[in-house]
Amino acid sequence: MIPKYIKLLFCIPFVIIICYSLYLCTVYSSIPDTITIHGYGSMKDNYGSKIFLVFPVLMNLAVLLFIWLIIRRPDKIKFTFEINEEEREKIYHITQLALVIISIFVTIMMTPLSFADVVFK
Repeated sequence: MIPKYIKLLFCIPFVIIICYSLYLCTVYSSIPDTITIHGYGSMKDNYGSKIFLVFPVLMNLAVLLFIWLIIRRPDKIKFTFEINEEEREKIYHITQLALVIISIFVTIMMTPLSFADVVFK
C-alpha cells in the first residue's frame, strides 16, 4: 500500500516535466537548428540537432517509471539489515519517501538544467 502523501509527492516530477515541456514547445521554433552539446564543464564538446532537447525528458520519464516500479513493491528491495515485522511498514515508507526525493532531484537535474544555455536565452 502506497501512502497518499507519497503519491502526491511523486506528482512533483511530472509537474516539472510538463512545465518544462510546455516551455520547450513555446520556444522550440526560436531555437537554432544546430545546438551545442556539452559534456562535463562548460566546454562545447559537440554539435547536434535541436531534437536533442527532447531526449532528457524521455530519459527522465524512463527513470521515473523505474523508480515508480520500485516504490510500488518495496518488499522486493534487498535490504542489508534485518527488518522486524513491526518496523516493516515504517521502513517501507521511509524508503518510498527517499525514492520520491531522488526522483524530484533527478527531474530537476535532467530537464530544465540540461540545456539551460540554449533554451533559457
